[in-house]
Amino acid sequence: MLTQNLPEFWDNLYAEGKDYWNFKKATPALLEFFKHPSCPAEGSVLIPGAGFGYDAEAWALRGHDVLAVDFAPTAVDELDHLSRKHKNLRSLDLDLFTLSPKDAKRGGQQFDIIYDYGAFSAIHPGRRDEFFEVCYRMMKDDGVFICLMYPLMNGKTMQGPPHCMSEGELMARLDGVFDIVERIKPTNSIPGREGKEEFWLLKKCL
Repeated sequence: MLTQNLPEFWDNLYAEGKDYWNFKKATPALLEFFKHPSCPAEGSVLIPGAGFGYDAEAWALRGHDVLAVDFAPTAVDELDHLSRKHKNLRSLDLDLFTLSPKDAKRGGQQFDIIYDYGAFSAIHPGRRDEFFEVCYRMMKDDGVFICLMYPLMNGKTMQGPPHCMSEGELMARLDGVFDIVERIKPTNSIPGREGKEEFWLLKKCL
């Protein structure tokens, strides 16, 4: 049985039309966040688990240098297409857990901004600490991790992916790794996600 640790798992969902995360447009909450005073005006951006890259393209159109990472062949094809349209958007066919700032073939640098919407909730919950560790090593010491947490459902569960998260769990996992700088509730969530998602802006604990 395929697991979400394998690219074939996600490619099968694309093939079966079960790509629930694919809204065929940039996330409305992200476009709203671009207008928020806490949104960085410049800086390089890493997007692990970028999918079809709608949000990656939105960051690129804003003027950021963007690296969009995914390992599902269907998604990688779309990211490659976007990278040919935008000189400041690169695509990388890679398992996000193997990203490295010291290996040119696995990212090759640290970033000013790491942005996530969906990767954290898509991975197996047992790898969540590992996900934060990857983001930590790929981010500059003065960088910011912008994570739109979903589904943030305290005391509730649902069969995933996406896998639920709670405020308490996040606090425990982030302790000693990232400091929470700000939390921002979007006002224009995708229908069905209202009240279940929130931007968390994180800085490294140094």
